[in-house]
Amino acid sequence: MSEPPGVVCRECPDRAFVNVRGDVGDPRLRDAVAQVAGVDLPREPGTWNQADRSRAYWLGPDEWLLVVEGDDGLEVEGRLRSALDGHFSVVDVTGTQVHKELSGPDVGKVLQKSSPYDFHPRHFPPGRCAQTVFAKATALVAAREDGAFDIVFRRSYADYFMRWLADAAAEYGYRLD
Repeated sequence: MSEPPGVVCRECPDRAFVNVRGDVGDPRLRDAVAQVAGVDLPREPGTWNQADRSRAYWLGPDEWLLVVEGDDGLEVEGRLRSALDGHFSVVDVTGTQVHKELSGPDVGKVLQKSSPYDFHPRHFPPGRCAQTVFAKATALVAAREDGAFDIVFRRSYADYFMRWLADAAAEYGYRLD
């Protein structure tokens, strides 16, 4: 019986990705996102929230990425636009994003290879997220409670990213699910 791999990369299909911009102090924005996506917008820099099948990642003082499982980006965008009135930006970016889950006992070592960002748990605990250089590309990395990491990156980097990941994780054992 072989040992389990040190790094597992799991595909996260069927997700809508919607970029939202606006004033987080405006209750209309917070209420609309909570009503449509079922998740609260994080207010603290570098954090993310999850509720049921939705995630909201903080990208900047007035920008978030909503990821909704099993939904269509145009539908989420349309529902948000209908619920919002005022100066807001809502853009479906589903076609441009890929979401992977990295897990395993050696995932931290691979993350440290990928970026100058310090992903050690004492600096990057569950609930934190960061947009950073990742293997000479860019990615959003989020630490989860279960020890796994969400990685969101541009679809145009997918082939490069997956080849780089397989090579970087090979010494620890790697499996793509």
